Parts: sequence; C-alpha cells; structure tokens
Amino acid sequence: EPVLEASLRRFFDTILGPTWRDQPDMKKLLNDAQRGNLKRPSEAASTDLLAFVAFYEHHVPQNQRNKVIDSQVRTFRHNREHYQKITANLLPILSMLTSGDLGLSLSPDPFDADDVRAIMNFEKIERGGHVLYMCLDSLPDPSVASAIGALSLADLAARAGMRYNLGGYRRISLFVDEVSNVINQPLIEILNKGAEGGIFTTCAMQTLADLAKRLGSEDAARMALGNLNNLIALRSKDRPTQDFIVETFGKTAIHTLRVGLNNASDAHLGDFTSAYSSQLTESMEELIPADILGKLPNLQYFASVSGGRIIKGRFPILNPDYDRPASVTPA
Repeated sequence: EPVLEASLRRFFDTILGPTWRDQPDMKKLLNDAQRGNLKRPSEAASTDLLAFVAFYEHHVPQNQRNKVIDSQVRTFRHNREHYQKITANLLPILSMLTSGDLGLSLSPDPFDADDVRAIMNFEKIERGGHVLYMCLDSLPDPSVASAIGALSLADLAARAGMRYNLGGYRRISLFVDEVSNVINQPLIEILNKGAEGGIFTTCAMQTLADLAKRLGSEDAARMALGNLNNLIALRSKDRPTQDFIVETFGKTAIHTLRVGLNNASDAHLGDFTSAYSSQLTESMEELIPADILGKLPNLQYFASVSGGRIIKGRFPILNPDYDRPASVTPA
C-alpha cells in the first residue's frame, strides 16, 4: 500500500499538476473515504489511498495510465486471502533475493554515493561488448539459483524481442550450463525465435530425464530440445538419453554380402562338381549404435550439425602454458 500511494502521488503530480488535490472529483472522493463510503480491500490501506485509487480508476483516461500502476492497482483490488495463497511459495524466494549481499547485488541503490560499482543491465552489457558470467551456485541452494536464472532469462527474452523489432545489434552468444536447473518458457522462446534477434544459444545438460522433471513430461523436454539445431553428444549411460541421441543421428543403409562355395567329387575318377553363389542384402540400421554412446572415452563425441553432417571428434586439452617461454634457471 505505501508503494502504491507514493506512485499515485507522483503520477498525479506529473499528469495533473501540484494542485490535483483541489480538484472537485478528488475532494469528493477524499470525503467519501473519510466517511467510510469507499470499499476498503485491506485494513492497512489509508483513506487517502482509497480515494487515489478510485480517482485513478474512474477519472484518468486510458491513454494516460501507467502500466506499472495498473498492475499495482490490480494487486490492491485482489482478494487478500486468495493473494496470500498464490504468493505463499513466492514470498520466501523474494525475501532471499532482496536481502543481504544478494539483494545489494541484484537491486543496488543508484543514490548510494559509497557504492562505486557500475549498475548494469542487459542493454548496457550488449552495447558495451561486455561478458556476463553468472555463477548461480545451484548445488547448495537450487531454489535461489533457479529463481535468479529464470529472472535473467525472462529479461533476456524481452531484450531479444526488442532486438528483433529494432534490428541493427551485434550478435549475442548465450551459454547455459546445467540447463535443467533454469529452463523456463522465456528460454524456450529464446531457443525458438532468439536467432532472429541475434541471440545464439548453447545448452549443456546431463540426461533427458533431468529436463523432463523440470518441464513436467518427456514430451515437453523433447519439444524444448527440438528447438536446437545442433547436437554434440559425449558419453551417456542413460538409456532414454541414448535413444534420443540415436534418433537424432538417424539410420543408414548397411550392405551385407554372403558368399557360398561348394565342391563335390563323384565316384568316377575325374568327375567333380563346383558351385559358387553370392548374395547382397541391404538393411537400415542405426548410424550410431546406442551401446557405443556409453563407451566413449573422455572428451570424445559424436555430433549432428546443421546441414545433416555427422561428425566423430575429440575435444583437445588446452595447455595454458603452451605459449609461455620456459623459465631460465640462473647459473
């Protein structure tokens, strides 16, 4: 309520001028609120707030309204008991995101002169050509990690829509590790349409079951994976994951040649028979057998890339000291 009241005061100052309290309609609503003639959704709501909300709803034209205040008014009018039920699971996460060092990092105070950190958003990061690395630390606290990841992906999805509408922006490479911990509808939209806005996404995951648990079903997991154009598969022991990889690689024609040779001799000297036969058969078999995926050595992979190419490869081990000159030991 205090936030909504402060928002409405500032809104009326901007739209109606400093004398907005002296308008006849506003005076009437203030008097009605003091007499108890206006419905009070919450006991914490002041009489001024009741009058301000009523004036905003009935006397402010639609083309002058503010979307943020509209959302605040809808929340204010919502049934309190029902609102508390639907936000019961959300409030603890919001409390964790807005308290302590995490709150200072996610919601810094722009007027704090002692805080010299730059306040960044996705637009500033993109225009400056910066790199944003988010260590969500999902192992000890998966709920907070999931919430931060979901908020960031939703913000990036909105940015992708803006880039698509306006155009003319540099390419963005998005890398999401352990995607089963953070995948949500905004990320699926980025996978589906993000390339049109210049966002190219790489997702890393362990098993298909992890994604299915997050999204609710294996069909939903397959739908999300269907938005990815390339697949790089390292060693996998999970059978459903192996089956999905094998389906992606497809089948190939296997030719089998059978050769037969038969010799026989008769009772008469010099009489014999000889027979030779060959048979060529063709069958469609899996291009990469599922069992092979569970036996791949470290860093080796199969890949299906755009254009239908199938690759068998090995990631190199990078040596950070390769270009560093050898140390000279003094004599």
